[in-house]
Amino acid sequence: MRRFSAPLSAVAIVLFGLATMGGMSTAAQEATPAAGPNVVVGQLAPLGAPFEAFPGVNIEFINEGEPATASGQSLVLWRVILTDVGEIPSHMHPGTTVLTVESGSLSWTLLAGTVQVARPGAALEQVTEAGTEIILDPGASLFYDADVVHSARSVASVPAIVLLASLFETGQPFIAWTEAPATPTSEQGTPTA
Repeated sequence: MRRFSAPLSAVAIVLFGLATMGGMSTAAQEATPAAGPNVVVGQLAPLGAPFEAFPGVNIEFINEGEPATASGQSLVLWRVILTDVGEIPSHMHPGTTVLTVESGSLSWTLLAGTVQVARPGAALEQVTEAGTEIILDPGASLFYDADVVHSARSVASVPAIVLLASLFETGQPFIAWTEAPATPTSEQGTPTA
């Protein structure tokens, strides 16, 4: 038994050192998380690695950082692709979000709160009525805060590709479901929009 204690001690020290220095963080980010109602960026997939969150809903976290001018906040840029069967159930985000449709058409439904709608060549719109469906074509965008509850889906056979930038408290889940979502794909975890 004594022959193994020295090598085991060395392995334990190396593993402890890697864990405290962050050397194992990449492996942890690449592991498939347990599905849950809320998720933190980096737990679903590494930055730049697209994944299917629901059938017809693909997500890619493009970049994340902590702005020097917004201490304790994370700014995340991400892409959502919704096919003709893609639908994201009722949810909200903990901070401020700017969304723009890159291609296709998106149906975005306000369930609570206020959203600002910007369409190319048109005046800004403020939408406050719960249940309002907003159809967004390429170039149209939304601006909303943490109190906004909404859902989204594609409206055509062409995928809706949407870019989002979100600013929220670092380490806080970037999405909160307001009703139980459908079962996510077994390989990836919880979906978002």
